[in-house]
Amino acid sequence: MRPIRLTSLFAAFVGAVALSTANGAWAQQKYSISGPPPSETHFVHDLTFDVGDVPGQVHRMHVHAARSQYLQGGLAFGGVTVKECVQNVFGDYVDQNGPFQGYGVYSLEDGNKVFTRVVGATQADGTGGMTFIFTESFSGGTGKFKGMRGLLRGSGAFSPGAGMKVVWNGEYWIEE
Repeated sequence: MRPIRLTSLFAAFVGAVALSTANGAWAQQKYSISGPPPSETHFVHDLTFDVGDVPGQVHRMHVHAARSQYLQGGLAFGGVTVKECVQNVFGDYVDQNGPFQGYGVYSLEDGNKVFTRVVGATQADGTGGMTFIFTESFSGGTGKFKGMRGLLRGSGAFSPGAGMKVVWNGEYWIEE
C-alpha cells in the first residue's frame, strides 16, 4: 500500500468541500452600489403615537411612509433605472432611542419592482436630532428581478433645520 501524501489529501478535501457547498450565488454577477443618489423625498404618511408607559420618559410609536423619487440615471439595478422607492417603516422609541423596521418597494423604469426589508436603530444626539444605522436586505422582485438578493448597510443623521443625511453601500446579485 502506497502512503498518501498529506498535501494531496488536503487538496482533495478542500475540493470536495468547495463542490459540496457551491450554490447559485457563487456564479452570479455581483454589483456594488453606494449612495444615496440624488432624490426628492417626502413623507406620504407620518404618524406618531404617545404610548405613555415609561414614567419620566417619552415613549412613542412612529409609523411613516416615505417616497423617494430618483433623478434620471441616479440609481439602477441590473442596468434598469430606478424611478422611485416607497418605504413603510415602524419605529418604537423611548426618548428618540430604539429600533425600527420596515419594507421598501423600488419601482423601475421598465415596470418591474424590487422588494426590500429594512431594520435599524436610532439614538438621540442630545440636540433634538438623532443618528441611525440600518441594514436593508433585497428579498426579490418582479420579472427578471424575482431572484434579486443582497444587502445595503448605512447610517445617517437627522437634525432639525438641517434635514437628513444618509450614506449607504452594499452589493446585490440576481439569481436565475
